[in-house]
Amino acid sequence: MGDTTKQITAQQVKDYLLEHKDFLIKEQDVLETLVLNTSPQGTISLAQRQVERLQASNQQLHNQLQALIDNAILNNTLQTRIHQLSLKLMDTASLAELTAMMLSELQQEFNADDVALRLFYQHDNKIEQGEFKGNVAYYHSDDDDLKQFDKLLEKQTPICGRLNNGQKEFLFNEQAEQVKSIAFLPLSSIPCVGFLAIASYDENRFHTDMATDYLQFLANVIMRLLRQYHH
Repeated sequence: MGDTTKQITAQQVKDYLLEHKDFLIKEQDVLETLVLNTSPQGTISLAQRQVERLQASNQQLHNQLQALIDNAILNNTLQTRIHQLSLKLMDTASLAELTAMMLSELQQEFNADDVALRLFYQHDNKIEQGEFKGNVAYYHSDDDDLKQFDKLLEKQTPICGRLNNGQKEFLFNEQAEQVKSIAFLPLSSIPCVGFLAIASYDENRFHTDMATDYLQFLANVIMRLLRQYHH
């Protein structure tokens, strides 16, 4: 007769122990026969290995929790600052005062190097013009110079990242070459009021992975404040 002994593989033992996690607790005699404390130099016991894995898992969970807490604190702080900025802008009494405060506050709030505002008018629907201070310009919505921004405006949502050289030169003139990253905020309504470009000389300041919810809220507030000057 042939040998009918079936050889058990290491994988089968592993699978069995994974399915019966309390096996070594119930079968103390088996545990006593395992060589755990006399393992070769440089290795660790099963108990040590399990503790270390649990500690590593616990540290990972702790780091994830801390990241959530830090993010919540940051979002709460940012929300408060955006709320305060919105109130300041609402207290302005003229378009000139509104635009001046808008540019200075946004530059400070976002630690930016420049802020550009471009206002639109369509046919007889014009904005009251005043003495603008800062990087502000006023264009008919069909102006050829604005066509290079059509794709950005079509999205009607804030975009963070980079603009091409032509767009930067249109907005920032001689400083265009220094501008490395931008937060672009369409001030959309019917009709579109214009757009804001918050610029930084740091290429990592505004990037495509940034959350834009707070920028969208700010754009909506500014849009409504500017719209009152259409008549």
